[in-house]
Amino acid sequence: MRRDPVTREVALEVLHRDKGCVAVWLGESGRDCRGRLTLDHVKDQPMMGKRAPSDPAHLVSLCQWHHVETGWATSHRPELREYLRSVAPVG
Repeated sequence: MRRDPVTREVALEVLHRDKGCVAVWLGESGRDCRGRLTLDHVKDQPMMGKRAPSDPAHLVSLCQWHHVETGWATSHRPELREYLRSVAPVG
């Protein structure tokens, strides 16, 4: 099965929209951010299986620390979904 890669255009759109690590917009201290910015896929519903599409409605930018190293992204999925609904409404 082929993956759905994030295109350069989509990545740039998401990075421009989010203006840095989204964890900061959701109340975390910017002083906690570490590492490069990464893109995290966020599913519409909490379920196992196939990852979310590689489009702006399902991607957020997070620093390496909040995305990978601490588990922050996984424990804040509801907040990330709400953020995406506010900045990238579907439909």
